[in-house]
Amino acid sequence: MHESTTVSPLPDSLLAQCQLPAYQHSLANLAARLHGNASCPPLAHPALGDLEDCSTVILLLIDGMGCAQLNALVPGGWLQQQQCATLSSVFPSTTTAAITTLMTGLPPSQHSLLAWHVWAPEAGCIATPLPLRSHWASGEVPDSDTLAARLYSQPSALQGQGRQQYVLQPQYIADSHYSRHHGGQAQHLPWRSYDELFASLGTLAATPQRKFVYAYIPDLDSLMHGKGTTHPKAQALLARLQQHCAELAATLPASCKLVITADHGQIDIPPERLLFLNDYPTLATLLRQPLSGEPRAAICHVKPGVAQAFRTAFEHTLGHIAWCLPAEDVIAYGWFGPPPHHPLLAERAGDFVLLMKDNWGLLHMVNNDEKRPPLLGNHGGLSAAEMQVPLIVCG
Repeated sequence: MHESTTVSPLPDSLLAQCQLPAYQHSLANLAARLHGNASCPPLAHPALGDLEDCSTVILLLIDGMGCAQLNALVPGGWLQQQQCATLSSVFPSTTTAAITTLMTGLPPSQHSLLAWHVWAPEAGCIATPLPLRSHWASGEVPDSDTLAARLYSQPSALQGQGRQQYVLQPQYIADSHYSRHHGGQAQHLPWRSYDELFASLGTLAATPQRKFVYAYIPDLDSLMHGKGTTHPKAQALLARLQQHCAELAATLPASCKLVITADHGQIDIPPERLLFLNDYPTLATLLRQPLSGEPRAAICHVKPGVAQAFRTAFEHTLGHIAWCLPAEDVIAYGWFGPPPHHPLLAERAGDFVLLMKDNWGLLHMVNNDEKRPPLLGNHGGLSAAEMQVPLIVCG
């Protein structure tokens, strides 16, 4: 990548379709308020006015529960009734980027874990940071401990601040490399059922010590990936979670603040609109490695000297499904967040970001004979359905 002297104006069609991340009223600003750091302006909202005076602060994150999901699945329900604001997710609007922001207090521009698939030049591979593994490698991949030490470069915000820290995650991810690093000094309380999770939250809320509690529920997002955003099972699941939340809120002591939000929303991708770059060999051969990023915001690293050829070929072949944006412009637009930028941000962001239009998606299989995954629900892009998340505050 080279320094850009000018930034290209955004296409009118993009501005008409997309909700750009707003790092004055986003998850990054909520994180700044919760953790007391100054990487972004702390979120100012009357419902959070007495946050510092509360003995217990609980952040409950329901993965994939965007405002669009509240509207579609539990319209007029308790969660919507308690919603006090709409926040912007980060970019890409995806779990890796957003949860790392909430656990480090830093926007993606500063923690650099941008997406499900992240180019990690310090390890010579495309890695998946959450379930730590190598997706594609240019050489020998370091062992998992070394990969984690290289990939997770920013410390957890869950430490100090005069509060005991707790992390409540499903048992199957509670002891992962990602969870151990980003949990900081927190005490981990794995849960196996919703009854166990909400009982633990009620117990923690009732104890007098000053504490911060981070609780994470991944199931709605996982279900919508496989079945779509309006499937009856998604509706039943969110209704069940809503009931648990309402029952918990009703028992909270006056000294406790419950904050409920999501990392992103989701949008449905019709099967015929989920394309694979493997089917476009003229484009694929111009890349020096497979796509990283997300199906809704793919990151391209092109071979030396062919950047303009790639952009021209992409716009001719697949310009109807995505905007091909120079990555240096995307950084300059501030979509990943404000400076100071992580030293590897430019390398991670590659040469171009393919931002999907409408309800398109684009994947790139490392092995052509690998089974192609169905992804009915997805996220990572800049549609309102993906970017808008609720801020729900009780207490």
